Amino acid sequence: MQLSSRQKALLVSSSASYTFWGIVATIGPLAASGSIVGHVTGALKVFLLLIGPIFAPIGNFTMGFLADMFGRKRVFVVTMLSYTIGIIIVAASSTVWSLVPGLMLAQFGVGGEESPSLSLIAEDSPVSKRAKYLTLVANFSNIGSALISGLFLITSSSLFDRLMLLGSSLAMVGVMVYSRLSIPESYRWLSSVGRERDASEEKAHLSIDEEGTKAQRMGVPFIYATLVLIGISQYLTFGLMAYVIGPYEFPSTAVDNEIIFVALLGASVAGFAAAPLINRERKSYTLYSYLAGVVSMVAIFLTVPYLHDMDLFLPLLFVNMATSEFGWASRTTLEPELFPTRVRARSIGMVRLAPMIAYAIFTYATSSLNLGQFILVNLILWAIGLAGAAIWYFFGYETRGIDIDYGAGQAQ
Repeated sequence: MQLSSRQKALLVSSSASYTFWGIVATIGPLAASGSIVGHVTGALKVFLLLIGPIFAPIGNFTMGFLADMFGRKRVFVVTMLSYTIGIIIVAASSTVWSLVPGLMLAQFGVGGEESPSLSLIAEDSPVSKRAKYLTLVANFSNIGSALISGLFLITSSSLFDRLMLLGSSLAMVGVMVYSRLSIPESYRWLSSVGRERDASEEKAHLSIDEEGTKAQRMGVPFIYATLVLIGISQYLTFGLMAYVIGPYEFPSTAVDNEIIFVALLGASVAGFAAAPLINRERKSYTLYSYLAGVVSMVAIFLTVPYLHDMDLFLPLLFVNMATSEFGWASRTTLEPELFPTRVRARSIGMVRLAPMIAYAIFTYATSSLNLGQFILVNLILWAIGLAGAAIWYFFGYETRGIDIDYGAGQAQ
């Protein structure tokens, strides 16, 4: 099915948004490793790593509620202002303390875009391609992180680094501003708030193949619990292995940047493989993704004594991050598919609060661990995710092709 021009604009703007999110998500770890504002030690390193896990969920949760109240498109005005101002402050920073407010604003803004963006893509995409588009768009966060870490890896000038950061970020903002002039509002959201005429007019501009089939209802507590289990597992292991392990266990700016780049490259490549796979079905895909993650982490754990050899560690990390992206695709698809339209954005934000809060806690708690203990924590977290995936496989239901307006737990 050929997408309409408005749907194409939605995918372009959302891809640019996620690319920008990837850039912003990498700023804290790059700064903690010694890039951007020079060498950072001790508590300041932990502090920089904690800004994202604290301010991104605040934006995620807040903008999710506002998106359900006022529509998906309107909240983008707030988020775009927040991260544009933030990134300008970051690029102009020469000290940690001038960097911090900019990073806070940028993290709030990109976090705030996540719930509305996922909701809008799920609601205005053809049902048969919903998971594919959700996965491909979300994968651009990996691409953004790989892009900026790769650029920092090949340059040695702090001023040039900041100019590249500002230039690439403002380019993404420019793409978003231009494309968002043409994006649709969610016709499903318009219908859910009683604006049927507006919903019909909006839908007429979209290529929608079908509304989907009705699926059995599941209890909201079960859905939340399952999504939180797989969310905590994937989000924490991804962040700890991509962003945190370098500054903590490999205290070298060049090595840390290389670790981030290889990790995000692995995730980026896997995202394109994940899209067609998860579009076929969800339950077994989710189970096998987390099983692969456990296996890859076992391999890393067994080679702990040799992990300071980058020729060994980086290929293992590449594979592990690829499996993490498979898990990320599962989360990115299931979360918008399992909640009713009227409360979808806020529900996504609420589900993602637990992993993001846990990530902040684990970022602090793992700062004093040795490498073996750090890897063991990640292995346990992967096992938790596998347990959640197994629970969904045996007791959940297949969401491929379902009508997401039925609403799991929708009030009568």
